[in-house]
Amino acid sequence: MNTLIIGIVCLVLLAALVYELYKDNKHHTEGFENGQGYFDSYYPKRTDVIPGQTIEAGGWIRDLRYKEQYVDVQKIGIKADLCRVVMRRGDPGTMIMACALAGTDGTPSTNYRTRSKQEGFIFSRDDYFRDINSDLHDDYCRIVKTAPAPADAWDVRCVTADIDKFKIQEVRDGSPPQDIIDLLWFFDGIMLWYRFRDDMVDYAQNTQLGLAGGLEIDEDPTKTYTEGLKMNYVPPSLIDSPPVAEQFIRIGENKELEFDTEVELRQLRSFSMWVNFSMFTTNARIFDFGNGAGHDNVYMGIEGRGTEAGPKKPAGSAQPKPDDIVCSRTAPREISPARFMAESEANVELYDCPGPQPIDPMVEEKEPVLEEAKVKRANLIFEIWDKEQRKMRIRVVDAIQERKWHHIAFTTMDLAFRPTWKVYIDGIAVFSKEEGHLPQTNITSKNYIGKSNWEDAKGQGEYKDEKFRGSMFDFRMYRTPMSEAKILRTVEWGRKLLNIGR
Repeated sequence: MNTLIIGIVCLVLLAALVYELYKDNKHHTEGFENGQGYFDSYYPKRTDVIPGQTIEAGGWIRDLRYKEQYVDVQKIGIKADLCRVVMRRGDPGTMIMACALAGTDGTPSTNYRTRSKQEGFIFSRDDYFRDINSDLHDDYCRIVKTAPAPADAWDVRCVTADIDKFKIQEVRDGSPPQDIIDLLWFFDGIMLWYRFRDDMVDYAQNTQLGLAGGLEIDEDPTKTYTEGLKMNYVPPSLIDSPPVAEQFIRIGENKELEFDTEVELRQLRSFSMWVNFSMFTTNARIFDFGNGAGHDNVYMGIEGRGTEAGPKKPAGSAQPKPDDIVCSRTAPREISPARFMAESEANVELYDCPGPQPIDPMVEEKEPVLEEAKVKRANLIFEIWDKEQRKMRIRVVDAIQERKWHHIAFTTMDLAFRPTWKVYIDGIAVFSKEEGHLPQTNITSKNYIGKSNWEDAKGQGEYKDEKFRGSMFDFRMYRTPMSEAKILRTVEWGRKLLNIGR
């Protein structure tokens, strides 16, 4: 009889435990909310390691740029293990993803961990936690580079959670979250990628930067939104007395800051970025890669200092037709080099064939524009040079408005030797050029963002090129064309981070 009673009591207790476990599994939530249920009393969240903490016991410094989250690596049914990236006294080699386990107050908070960076673990800011093998342990995943340039392959790699640490062997997550799927798409074909959100790092891992004029970026990773990278920024209060522009970036793939084998300009098929001109300066360059003024240049910028104009014509106004453009778009096949330079678009001094203006929806404002209001706009210029000869010039009229964020994307439509180039402003196709050109050299030693190769040339007088003044964000270059769907998703991704409407 006593044995029967003891058995019944054990079954009742077991049923109570199962119920509490089910309840916790059903109602627990991610993030930093307090879990509830029977197991909280046995596995409470640690009080000595809390979210947002920057300095921890033992000389550990937390890196808030990476995922910091309460998860369940212990398989206890509640998300109470705080996982975060830390390094000892700021030494990057000691960087680890460590989990301060629930119910372990007073013990070292880094016992449960991944390998360190110096032990070969690869970190990525595109990281997340997910139970990828359905074993009720949350696993740590991130996007990593799986093949170097020029292949530049990317994929998701995860370390699965074990009883006392993350396993060494890594596995692929075949069903990552949608935001990670989007980022993988953005990485496909990437040549270089500076997000300029809270760092100045090439996420494609192919280049490095040289900074001039004390240029720096707000590195606070806790901010929901970004203002991008400000270069020679002119606030509205100082618009009439702008400071001297000294800030610019020099970029390259080696210590000499050259392009050669990892960033091959001959393979350039598309590029995109967000820009906001706080002030139009003479022929300001968004980027200019080359070997000096008029030597192998590939550049994009504005024409002159822009022009003031009244309100745009209402949406749906007639646009110029191709037949209305009275100039030759291609030179005859049999022509001398001298005549080609004089009579084709390679000579911009004698050739002015801008093509149709951008379609009106690109420049529509959210609020009605008063008839007397004036806005300042500038033409967008993209040129490709072969040695000392200008091979292609694309000019998009009134494409950019001063003091407004614009997304700019140029892409080839195919991989042909003379491809069609298409221009998108704020996700809208505004210009197309058939039988375009591609860069003809890979080796360039004067590669600038925010500075013109012509700035230091002699004999420019009052029309001397000036540095870019404004902000940049999400600067990318690709070896592959960007589809319209990819451009639209890129624009949507950027709008959210910049906190701007449509």
